[in-house]
Amino acid sequence: MDTKQIEELIAIMDKAELTALRVEEDGTKIELERNHSSLSPTALPLMADRVGRLLAGKEESHDAVVADEIEESTVVVRSPTVGMFYVSPSPDEDAFVIAGQEVLSGQTLAIVEAMKMMNEVTAPAPGIVMEVLAANGTQVEYDQPLFRIATSRDQ
Repeated sequence: MDTKQIEELIAIMDKAELTALRVEEDGTKIELERNHSSLSPTALPLMADRVGRLLAGKEESHDAVVADEIEESTVVVRSPTVGMFYVSPSPDEDAFVIAGQEVLSGQTLAIVEAMKMMNEVTAPAPGIVMEVLAANGTQVEYDQPLFRIATSRDQ
């Protein structure tokens, strides 16, 4: 496998927004990884399908894929700061919310700890939590997507 082929694999990772890619060809194994936010289990089948389309040569623009996947009635809740993401008030307590749970506007979804300060992440609108996009106990960046909430179009 030459440098050009590796660069093509990196381009596939970028286009599909993958954090890892493993390829074996003619006895050569290539493993590429990058450290981004953790993916939720529901995101993995979407990524696998997208990589399959890219490898099959049925490439789509990133903008078209995003437009298909995100509906008008979806709100993405983002991190208010850089810090550690926690889904519960303490390790021995239940999560504030889980995927599939109905939430109210202003309800606490998680905490982002930054410099010993606990910053609550709250729901901007009522709806249903569709996905938790970051893993508990992981480092998150400012403005990183943390939750996807389906809201009613009537509100």
